[in-house]
Amino acid sequence: MPKVSVQIVTWNSLRYIFDCLESLMRQTYRDFSIVIIDNGSEDGTVEFLREQYPTVSILQNFKNNGFTKANNQGIHLAKGQYVLVMNPDVILADDYLENIVNCADQYPEAASFGGKVLKLFSDNTNVEEESNLRKVIKSRIIDSAGLLMYRSRKAANRGEGAIDRGQYERVEEVFGHSGACVLYRKPALDEIMIRNEYYDQDFFAYKEDVDLAWRLRLYGWSAWYTPKAISYHHRRFSAAKSGKGLKTVVRSRQSVSPSLRIASFKNHHLMLVKNDQLINILLHLPWFLPRELVLIFYSVFFEFFQWRSLIGFFRQLPSSLIKRRVIMAHKKVGAREIRKWFI
Repeated sequence: MPKVSVQIVTWNSLRYIFDCLESLMRQTYRDFSIVIIDNGSEDGTVEFLREQYPTVSILQNFKNNGFTKANNQGIHLAKGQYVLVMNPDVILADDYLENIVNCADQYPEAASFGGKVLKLFSDNTNVEEESNLRKVIKSRIIDSAGLLMYRSRKAANRGEGAIDRGQYERVEEVFGHSGACVLYRKPALDEIMIRNEYYDQDFFAYKEDVDLAWRLRLYGWSAWYTPKAISYHHRRFSAAKSGKGLKTVVRSRQSVSPSLRIASFKNHHLMLVKNDQLINILLHLPWFLPRELVLIFYSVFFEFFQWRSLIGFFRQLPSSLIKRRVIMAHKKVGAREIRKWFI
């Protein structure tokens, strides 16, 4: 039985999957298996995989079940000690698995492990006609060095957009990790599973990684970052430059498609319903309330499509309240322990 189960959710991912799988084939660490969970791709992804990678297991859904449900399918199938969840638009350094597993073995009390994720770009001038593959360019721009949580309840990728100058070279504990590439300890995921779900399937996609990181924290599990495990990630949407007020919110939100803004708005509030604690909200009210008011004001008056997120929120609220009761009944750490991660 392989120690690591690598799983990749694909949806029309043909342009990325070759580079992703080739980086896995080059790994110095070999004790792993690969499963692809395809969400009804129509671009030939499955056909390409079956022809070029016959040893890779494929679970084929015939519609887009979303990032969360598809990953849950893979985690349920995983038999190894660790599960590596990675996007198809991620490329691993050759020693990534070796370094991330070494880190995980050193911290048995931890549930999740991540490395230094750098941004990956495509050279659109070099396109192969038949495969639609593009030449990739690895950068020194940081995509994520772990997740940050602010008192305002904004979640962000640590270091995103900065040039890697060695400022994140320490092995250290972080709040959690971006879902683009993260190694989970399988027994930890089994412990925090609710209603047979690891990732919350009400989220479909977007902010599910923050929600899971928060729940793992509440259950007493830690998360560790190691700079030796390097990967590269295509990211279509990036965080806006730091700042305060309505202009910053506008810049940040206008860079994201309406469908993702709807998911973000809904899932952000469902995440708070499930995981936040009243004493922490009250103590952080000077930071939390202004941002919430700006978000709500902008969404109501400038994003008329957000009525769909409000309908989705109230439709899923009863389910989230049930999940909250389960989480709070099983949490192992108090509000003060969680509060120290909000900056």
